[in-house]
Order: sequence, then structure tokens, then C-alpha cells
Amino acid sequence: MKRNLFICAALLMIFAGLIFAADMDGNWKGTVQSPMGDMPLTFTFQAVGDSLTGTVQSEMGANEILNGKIDGKNFTFDTQFQDFTMTHNCTLEGDSIIVKVPGMGGEEMNMILKKSE
Repeated sequence: MKRNLFICAALLMIFAGLIFAADMDGNWKGTVQSPMGDMPLTFTFQAVGDSLTGTVQSEMGANEILNGKIDGKNFTFDTQFQDFTMTHNCTLEGDSIIVKVPGMGGEEMNMILKKSE
């Protein structure tokens, strides 16, 4: 009996993760403040199991999403700009994605992404 309960709980966790992953697929838009002013960004996410791929598009071009990992409604990924790697810590909350990126000087950049059609 305990074994069946454990199996059901494990399956429920797997299916919940897949539902969150399906919700994050697609294009998401947000704005980040930069020394040059507000910069619009478009994130394209594709979740496969607990992995995440895609791109980040800005006025300066596109960057590939690297090392994308999904853990329920939380996910992380890296982007690279010249020799600098930026780690993005994200949380899917309803129809928004909250993104936190540690900055070079210790400050944190935050943005809220909204799904676009």
C-alpha cells in the first residue's frame, strides 16, 4: 500500500512539472534597464522534460539559452555576452515569469516577462 502511494505521489510530481514546462513554451517579452535606457527583450523558451532551450533577442542581436534546467515552476539558464556569462533565475507565476539576474557589481537585475502571441 505504501509503495502504491509513493508511486502515485511520484507520478503526480512528474506530471505537475510537465504542466509547468508546457506553460513556459513560447515567446515572452520584458524590458531591462541598461545604461543606455530601457532595452526590450524577447525570450523564446522550449521545454523538453527538465531541460530548457531557446534564445534571448535584444536590439543587439540574439543569444542562445545555455544550460537550461527546469525544477517545477522554477528554472535557470545562462546566456553569454562576449566573455561574460549571465545566469538567469526564473519563476513561472501565473501568466508572468519573474527573472532575477545577478549583475557584475553585485546588484541584481529584475524583470517581469509576459507571454506574447
